[in-house]
Amino acid sequence: MTYPGNPNCDGVHCLRTDGEVRVLPTGGGGNAILCRTCFNHELAWRKKRNKDLGEFAQFALPAWEDLEIYEPGA
Repeated sequence: MTYPGNPNCDGVHCLRTDGEVRVLPTGGGGNAILCRTCFNHELAWRKKRNKDLGEFAQFALPAWEDLEIYEPGA
């Protein structure tokens, strides 16, 4: 399936085909590369999910500004 999203973003909620993407740690050494729109969608999901999880299992809620900027080819 194709969609008119940012080719550097791992998400599917992109509103643009270009723009900055950042590295969001997913745990276990993995990362997601997300644009701002997909990051906001992911954090909203994490906040909702954290309500059902014990404190020890909750997802981190980092600020966009604290994430590393992803530069393809760097």
